[in-house]
Amino acid sequence: MARAIGANTRLLMLPESTYGTAPTGNFRRLPFLSCDLGAEQPLLDADVIGLGGTRDAAAPFLDTVTVAGSAVVPVDLINIGHWLRLLLGAPTTSGTTNYTHTFKSGGASLPSNSIELGYPDVPSYDLITGVRADTLEIDFSPSGPATASFGLIGQGSTRSGASSGGTPTSAAYTAFNKAQGSISRSGSALAQVTGAKLSFTNSVETVRTIRADRKIEGADPGICRATGQVTVRFADTTLLTQAQNGSSADFAFAYTIDANRGLTFTLHEVYLALAKTPIEGPGGIEAAFDFRAAYNATATTMMTVVLKNQQAATEYA
Repeated sequence: MARAIGANTRLLMLPESTYGTAPTGNFRRLPFLSCDLGAEQPLLDADVIGLGGTRDAAAPFLDTVTVAGSAVVPVDLINIGHWLRLLLGAPTTSGTTNYTHTFKSGGASLPSNSIELGYPDVPSYDLITGVRADTLEIDFSPSGPATASFGLIGQGSTRSGASSGGTPTSAAYTAFNKAQGSISRSGSALAQVTGAKLSFTNSVETVRTIRADRKIEGADPGICRATGQVTVRFADTTLLTQAQNGSSADFAFAYTIDANRGLTFTLHEVYLALAKTPIEGPGGIEAAFDFRAAYNATATTMMTVVLKNQQAATEYA
């Protein structure tokens, strides 16, 4: 009997037309690093007294089903757009041959996808429906692979011995790496940055109702929030002054291959917390500034994500 190993697993995904209803047709096969999305149903104790005249416990019972987890994926030129669509909604696309896909935070509703995790060695296929993306975490540093972690909430999960993904399609894989990263403030490159991290949440609330299938009724988005931290060598007072004044500036976090291939997260109104400049010995001094973003009336959004590639609008429709 074969044993399941991660190298042979696969992740398939496709948007749903109706929340919680798996679409038909050919799913997309997406590259990933790890994924722990799945259904859990805990056992609860029944504290019944007097069974058989002993102190032994009664049989436990199954509680409600929870479907949640995260997916860590490479930040690449094409496939990352499908995760951004799940997080922010469908983009506005412009261009011919070279396309610009613009995603914005704060939409009134969020899409849902079905995700199938396949373990062909067993075989076992876990079809998870009603999946919405709640969170994104991405970090920037001078070197290493570029990855992103998406927090996911699903409605239901069904396991079977055969795939529901049809004949999966795959896109070309072109990865970004952290050496291609850059951070700018108010349109100018921010100097002396040693690291940064960006966190975004849709503040999704699971709606639990009384249902025979024990699934959630839905996953409703709440207030969008974008937070993070920028760590810099203490070489000037630009960020320190902004924090002291309580003023805002736009910050852009980007990965760029060339003029027609790139990914940029722009926070249009960023406020910095005041940071210490600790002296920890004879080496260089660093300051870590926590930040929070807010809605910007001029941009009409808090966060804009621009993905430039050679994929037409239909790729992320």
